[in-house]
Amino acid sequence: MNLQDLKYFHELVNQKSYTKTADSFGVTQPTITAAIKRLETEFGTTFFIRDQSHKSVNVTNIGMQFDEHVKKILKEIEVAQTEINQHLSEDILFGLPPIIGDEYFPKIAGKLLKANILKHLNVQEHGSHELKQMLLDGQINIALLGTMQVANNPDLKLTVLKKFPMEIIVNKNHPLAKKKGIFFKDLENENFIDLTNDFIHSAALKQLKEANQINIKTIYNSPDVTIVKSLIEQGLGISLLTSLSIENNSNLVALPLLDKNQPEFILVAAARKNYLFKTQEQKLWDILEKS
Repeated sequence: MNLQDLKYFHELVNQKSYTKTADSFGVTQPTITAAIKRLETEFGTTFFIRDQSHKSVNVTNIGMQFDEHVKKILKEIEVAQTEINQHLSEDILFGLPPIIGDEYFPKIAGKLLKANILKHLNVQEHGSHELKQMLLDGQINIALLGTMQVANNPDLKLTVLKKFPMEIIVNKNHPLAKKKGIFFKDLENENFIDLTNDFIHSAALKQLKEANQINIKTIYNSPDVTIVKSLIEQGLGISLLTSLSIENNSNLVALPLLDKNQPEFILVAAARKNYLFKTQEQKLWDILEKS
């Protein structure tokens, strides 16, 4: 079996046309036909059935099942190539969400500087969901992520570093600011300012809405936590954020939620399970685990 045959196979599953598949690779149609024949002979089965009346092909059930494995193989090869290209560089491709970058990372920056690691960090700043996908794609190799739960992941190694409550954030002059805590159901008439779906805060807010079976009014969604906090400071609304995000802000007040089974912000260090750290990356990982 050769890798190019698998690429032809996967494209044919998507295109369902030998002609279009051949055009995609700039080869002749007999090249694609021969590749599929080799695979079918090797596995002793039929992956495609020609539909002569429509000049197309139908993928058999076993062909669709085989494609699930082919997609994983091609993705692993792609990630491996990316890792090989990165191998000679001393850079550490490091993912850092904005809230963690602003509020948590400075606390460990001194240790990284002392260990001569800080200058090697090539930081990619995005929300946790996007960084998780970048990890899986090999675009970064280590990341700090925020999550609401740490489930067993077959592809990622996750180490819990800290846990922070999700709290209701209000302006210090807001009528709610004097409360010691609040139930989420009592916020139905408030104007919410939410982060976009790339942040786990949005998922946490959705979870609370569904658990309490209430609707809330979201007046603005932003991909920038600084903007969210600025709008709250102006008294334009309230938000659900991790307490980590306002530790150094005297203009905002965090109200603990009194609900049972409320979501929390879990800070984890993450890397691909099958990725072998370079020396500097191992030093970084050790510092993160002990921080």
